[in-house]
Amino acid sequence: MTKRPVYIILCLLLLGYILIFPASLLMAQFSIGPGGWVTVKAGGSMMIGTDVHIKSVAGASGYLVDQNVNGDIDITGDVTVDRYMTGNEWHNVSSPVSDETSSIYTGTDLVFWYNEALILNDWNFGWVWYSGATGGPLMEFRGYDVYFVNNSITISYQATGTETLNTGPYSITVINTSSTPGEIPSHKGWNLLGNPYPSPVDWLAASGWNKASINDAKYIWDGANDIYTIFVGGGSPYGLNGGTRFIPSNQGFWVQSVVASGTVSINNATRVGDITGTPDFYKTDPVDYPVVCLLASGNQRQDEAVIRFIEGTTPGFDLNFDATKLFSPSESVPQVSIVQSKQVFALNTLPGITDNLEIKLGFQCGTSGYYSLSMTERTHLDLFTRVYLKDELLQKVVPFSIGSPYHFYHSVQNKKDRFKLYFNPSDDIINNISPGNWFSIYTRGNLIKVVKNTSNSVSGNILVYNLLGQPILTESLNDENELEIRTDLPSGNYIVVIITDQSIYTEKVVIIN
Repeated sequence: MTKRPVYIILCLLLLGYILIFPASLLMAQFSIGPGGWVTVKAGGSMMIGTDVHIKSVAGASGYLVDQNVNGDIDITGDVTVDRYMTGNEWHNVSSPVSDETSSIYTGTDLVFWYNEALILNDWNFGWVWYSGATGGPLMEFRGYDVYFVNNSITISYQATGTETLNTGPYSITVINTSSTPGEIPSHKGWNLLGNPYPSPVDWLAASGWNKASINDAKYIWDGANDIYTIFVGGGSPYGLNGGTRFIPSNQGFWVQSVVASGTVSINNATRVGDITGTPDFYKTDPVDYPVVCLLASGNQRQDEAVIRFIEGTTPGFDLNFDATKLFSPSESVPQVSIVQSKQVFALNTLPGITDNLEIKLGFQCGTSGYYSLSMTERTHLDLFTRVYLKDELLQKVVPFSIGSPYHFYHSVQNKKDRFKLYFNPSDDIINNISPGNWFSIYTRGNLIKVVKNTSNSVSGNILVYNLLGQPILTESLNDENELEIRTDLPSGNYIVVIITDQSIYTEKVVIIN
């Protein structure tokens, strides 16, 4: 009761203020600051009778989230959506408003989109310049690549008059020119899409996506680290290089089409605001299947590749379980990949671990120097699984485990297929013994001695030829570790040939009688 007079006085003061300052002089704006968000849940609605400004600074943006499938936020004023972009760094972007054009990127003419149909025999030919006279409207749900030299900038996307803040469903065509000659499967089918909304979207949303035409993996360019972050959905979600399930607001992202021509669709059900408490499948508890996480490091840069084992998959490309490798164009980034035939993977899922399992690794870097390969803490293996790394260049086989990185010198002239990974290898593999060096042959006087170096069981025949190619002596080989053959042959040069079911070994010897 005692507070009512104070309330009446405040109302009278406010009324007097309005009478003194007419509405035409009052300034009003609905503003969402960096790191803030407003969410309208499905079934709700919101009317904003003024201008809207969604702000952005380095490392944080505001979000306006409408989770009604067809949108139910009514804005009567103009809309401004900011996007902060760092200088000297490529940015994959997308417009969050309708009818915006490429001229919004003032201060640069480095604006591109990617047309997969143009790749011919080199996937780098897909870029289309989209600035100045060649530019035009920014298509909703399409991604663009933008570069600002030297200075960071805040781009302000504008929606005025009949223009609107993007909301509701969108679809875009994706293609894969699989008939293109000369290109390997890993280079085909790439399409640059863009989150059309002024809010993050969830790649694992229960509804709102149609991804039937693509592999269930998204790639986001991380310009600060010159690498692609990757996130694979499917039945066993997994993130690489820091990739999470979320796509930031008006952010471009890459997908790989698995059909010649198809569509990807999205609607408001995928939109989220508060993402701080949601697992990102990157830094999380160990998974319940075996997995090896590899990290290539050097030049203050790093890159990740993952091998995992899930029953029902294959060594080749498994839709929605594997992720093709997208390489960084930066020459200073050391990059590791998994190679299976003509496929190059960032993540390869196999059916299981078998003894002597061999996995070919690719390593590349455009800068010579010292680098390392390591097995990170994200690796999950049982205590009985042994892993070894083979350096083909140095012909070294070393144990490979968490906390024991392999350091090496890399030259830009080195082949990419330098390394192999072995699971539960035999003694032959550990000791770098191949069929070509299963045997050692020695002579002393008229004695020929054959020593078996392999732990494998081998049987066959030993033949001695003269230099005319005529067989002059035959002896059976029955898996002996050592075998001595005494001869009556004249002194001279001879050829000893060991023939087994697995290999043929030949060596020139000298016999002295």
